[in-house]
Amino acid sequence: MRCKAAALLSLAAALAAAGLASAADKAPAKPALRPPVKAAVKVPAKPAITVPAQPPAAASAPASPPVVPEGAVAEINRVFKTNVVPRFTVLADDQLDTDLRTAAQAMQAEHLPRVRALMDSWLIEEMQQPNPQRAFNRMLARLTNEFAIWGRDSTGEAQDAALARALQTPGMCRPVGPKASELVMRLARLRGLPPEVRQQAVQAERELLARWGQPRQVSAAEPLAAEEALLQLRATAQPPKTPLPPVLAFHFLGDSDDTRRDPVLATPAQRCAMHQWAGADPAQFRAAMAMQAADFFWSDRRWAARPLSDGDPYPSLSDYFGTRGLITVLGDVNAEGRVVRVKVIKREVEVPGIRGARAFAHEGTLELATMAKAREEDWSAAAAKQGGLKAVQREYQWSLSWR
Repeated sequence: MRCKAAALLSLAAALAAAGLASAADKAPAKPALRPPVKAAVKVPAKPAITVPAQPPAAASAPASPPVVPEGAVAEINRVFKTNVVPRFTVLADDQLDTDLRTAAQAMQAEHLPRVRALMDSWLIEEMQQPNPQRAFNRMLARLTNEFAIWGRDSTGEAQDAALARALQTPGMCRPVGPKASELVMRLARLRGLPPEVRQQAVQAERELLARWGQPRQVSAAEPLAAEEALLQLRATAQPPKTPLPPVLAFHFLGDSDDTRRDPVLATPAQRCAMHQWAGADPAQFRAAMAMQAADFFWSDRRWAARPLSDGDPYPSLSDYFGTRGLITVLGDVNAEGRVVRVKVIKREVEVPGIRGARAFAHEGTLELATMAKAREEDWSAAAAKQGGLKAVQREYQWSLSWR
């Protein structure tokens, strides 16, 4: 059964149990975030990982190949079973036709052993890096980022054309099942394509899985601001230029604040419909649908971005991974000095363990924490003229000394 955030221990407690650095080891982070923290996602407890001391050997004796420490094997298996396997599993109640089901099952059988082997090899590699006691965290950083890269990757023009065609198909985002995996949802979006085009698109999905663990360049496209567009419709009560699908109107523009959902926390099927409605092109759509680190842990994205505690302002999940970065936002400030809209326009994020690739999976957590801070701050010094809005940029630095 998938772990829900409300039923898990607090992220702060889980991180403390993992033996991470104390607040005294950290440099003061700015901006300081101080809202109360609630129960959040449980990240994997960090097993004790030490590089075993090798006994003296004759000069001619070959070095023993590194292996995964015994204490880490059980934890890797737990993460694999809980957080990886459900992403590629085909369930009996998934609404797939025979061809798509057969293809999905073949990909599941091929890919899961591939990911499990990568987890071992990445952990061994990180054990050879400085600070081997954090090798498990760095391995997980690479794993979560591989999910995000997979989400953005494309085999080329033919696959892009197939997705563009699917985005014009009504019902593309229709749910496949109550617990459908990422793999199944990706294949289900191809349901409405002509048979020949669909067959080629399915093969392209198989090729993308085979790229896991390999260096590759993927699109850095920004997703459309579909979530912000829904919030603006809610605030202004103006009819949208493009009619909303009923599922979006029901969940996000309802009659009561108690029943309206937060677009940032949309399910994958809802997010799919949201960005299809907004008119996303293939690269924008992939960027919107790519998994984030919080998703990997079955966590609410906003809770993952909350501070560890009142006295520890760092975003919970960013603290676990040692994420640091500089986030630049653009705020629209009114005549009263209040920021009425804020968006991220630039980010420079680094995560230990991620080398030679952009840390796509880890940017969203720092971005949400930054935007929350920006909305709390005093912008009166940049107030606009009466009746207008003034666009103002601000930078927010996040850093941890123990990194």
